[in-house]
Amino acid sequence: MRLKSAEIGYNLSSSTLKKLHLSSTRFYVNGINLLTVSAFKLWDPEMGASGIGYPIQKVINAGLMVGF
Repeated sequence: MRLKSAEIGYNLSSSTLKKLHLSSTRFYVNGINLLTVSAFKLWDPEMGASGIGYPIQKVINAGLMVGF
């Protein structure tokens, strides 16, 4: 079982946006290749039969989108 990607975000309320003189604001965090659950422990199951090669990377991003 694998969790390939997930994202969570938050948009500021309209009353807060008015106070800050913004049209939109969103905070978010997303990730890719976050979790792998497998009975096979020698190497990542998606690497193939030999296990030779670079491991699959875990990536986590955070960001802020602002509209004026």
